[in-house]
Amino acid sequence: MAYQYIFGPVPSRRLGLSLGVDLMRHKTCSLDCVYCECGKTTLLTLTPNAYVPLASVKQELAAFLSASPDLDFITFSGSGEPTLHSGIGEMASFIKTNFPRYKLALLTNGTLLHREDVRSRLLSIDVVIVSVDAATGEAFRKVNRPHPELTLDEMEAGLIAFRGMFKNSLWAEVFLVPGCNTSREELARIREMLKRFRPDKIQVNTLDRPGTESWVAPLENEQLKWAASFLQSAEPIPPPGRRPAQGSDSDPSGRLLAALRRRPLTLEDVSHMLDIDAPEALGRLDEMVREKTVKRISMPRGMFYTVNTI
Repeated sequence: MAYQYIFGPVPSRRLGLSLGVDLMRHKTCSLDCVYCECGKTTLLTLTPNAYVPLASVKQELAAFLSASPDLDFITFSGSGEPTLHSGIGEMASFIKTNFPRYKLALLTNGTLLHREDVRSRLLSIDVVIVSVDAATGEAFRKVNRPHPELTLDEMEAGLIAFRGMFKNSLWAEVFLVPGCNTSREELARIREMLKRFRPDKIQVNTLDRPGTESWVAPLENEQLKWAASFLQSAEPIPPPGRRPAQGSDSDPSGRLLAALRRRPLTLEDVSHMLDIDAPEALGRLDEMVREKTVKRISMPRGMFYTVNTI
């Protein structure tokens, strides 16, 4: 099967070996974050809708999971904000009913949690990771470039309401962009905001993969550690995992391309994802570069590969 809506499994720095489920058309989101690895938002919206057909997503999941692959998580993530899909609750129920051995995770920007209908769709998910990158309007506009009708107060109210009803694990990720949200004043405001909605875990992150805007740079490691300490009980996101994928692999090149459409990967990432040695992974990537379906981008952590949109 040529997968259109699932990708990976990919080695996640937070979730181990993660099979991605992409419920959004590229690139549909409520924010246009300067650091996003998926590129610039082309449809900026706050309106939930059935952006992709759930029947097709279920078909792909059933085909892939029929081989009982060894996964740490199935994760709603990918080309946009997953909670914009009005069927995310139905999708979570489908997985929990038919494949109960797998834990579910959600990567969300939290911008729709002020809506009761959206909050109720997420209650069966095991781990929800929400982004909290700003606590002042200026930083919110610089880093996240939100939909014009979205306010930071509304977003915070949604986080507090969700914390009050969500009984599973709620994590917060603070993505730090030098010169935008790294001042002591901004971090102090973020710290107070985090205290008000009480996440179970707080992680700080900075640029690791190529982002949307070329001027975005990673925060130095010592500064990242200082910010984690300042935010109290926070920790830097750990290095990438190394456990290789197991399971169905009848179309490794197609699976690789599906993953690269959602996130840039290193040679090591590809080797782990496909469970092949580095020379074979490099051969596959070099062939894709020659075909101009993939391009290389140099980053501080090394060379990344991503789809070539030109």
